[in-house]
Amino acid sequence: MRIRRSIAVGADWALVQLASGEYLCVDTATFEALGYMLGWEHEADVIRVFRTFLTPHSIVLDIGANFGLYTALSARTVKNHGRLYAFEGNPRLYECLQRTIVANDLYFNSNIVAANMLVSSKSGCGVLHYSANLPSGGTMSNVPLLGGKQLAVEVDMTTIDDFLPTDLAVDLVKIDVEGHEPMVLRGMEKTIARSPNIRIVAEFADLLLAHTLNPGDFADYIRGLGFAICQVLPNFRIRLIPPGETPSGFNYCLLTRTPEADIRSVEERRNFPPIRFKRWLGRHPMPWGRWRRMWGRW
Repeated sequence: MRIRRSIAVGADWALVQLASGEYLCVDTATFEALGYMLGWEHEADVIRVFRTFLTPHSIVLDIGANFGLYTALSARTVKNHGRLYAFEGNPRLYECLQRTIVANDLYFNSNIVAANMLVSSKSGCGVLHYSANLPSGGTMSNVPLLGGKQLAVEVDMTTIDDFLPTDLAVDLVKIDVEGHEPMVLRGMEKTIARSPNIRIVAEFADLLLAHTLNPGDFADYIRGLGFAICQVLPNFRIRLIPPGETPSGFNYCLLTRTPEADIRSVEERRNFPPIRFKRWLGRHPMPWGRWRRMWGRW
């Protein structure tokens, strides 16, 4: 997702406006905020895959919401007829998440719920380890982290099964929790079972997963839940990973029960003229004009 402009509003935080018009609050004391303020593109292909399956009636979970990028993008679509639950364990990032919600005029919208909680396989309290300059890389594993001084904070912890209403079926989930993805899925097995149309976009990084579960075992566990694993590729494509194969390196994956249909949906959206035009704009930078804003939502 491209950034349209940066608007400084505080001593240690700023608002940036996304190309599609939403606002995002970032912590200017962090390294990754610089990328947002300088207008760098963030997870463009992952966001496009995610949006392919987002509808006005979707029930959405943003687990590891960070500053609220996926929250802001999703809320625009679901704020009237769907529902969005955003979870962020780091108190610093949660403050930015709340400001993101306020900046997009969603604070009093009952369909948008934010929680300053860790999500795991059990409820209670957990310790989040993170670095001062890169808090988004926080983990529940006590391992060396990049980004300066190492910090830790105790935070309330929940499972998705405990947090959500027992009759609520979920449609779309984003999980980015620095290797804790296996624990998140274990804590939402009941939700997955009652959600026939659920799709999950999750980070799959073998080095991070190694602290909680062998990546191969995690891939087998995902398939045991009834999902196929599709790797998100550059240039807005996804690839079905065959049974027995494990993603290697750093990846985002789409977990789906209908891989063939979803691959077709992504390909159809990829060839949709506004999408093709936006990819062309990405290769041929031009000054922002009012006429370009309409393409941002794609």
